[in-house]
Amino acid sequence: MNEHTLSQRLERVAAQVPAGARLADIGSDHAYLPVALMRRGVITAAVAGEVAATPFHAANRTVGDNGL
Repeated sequence: MNEHTLSQRLERVAAQVPAGARLADIGSDHAYLPVALMRRGVITAAVAGEVAATPFHAANRTVGDNGL
């Protein structure tokens, strides 16, 4: 699983997000969901929240690696 290929669980969540939405992903872990939805053009903006340092750095890396 990564921002290009979401898990089945995250794909189910992604399917519920309306086009043009702004997304808040609390406990985002690697930020795969918001990054995937931005790459697909589904959402216009996202906030990925994470309080633990390691997941925060992973999310930050995913966002940066995708130019977002």
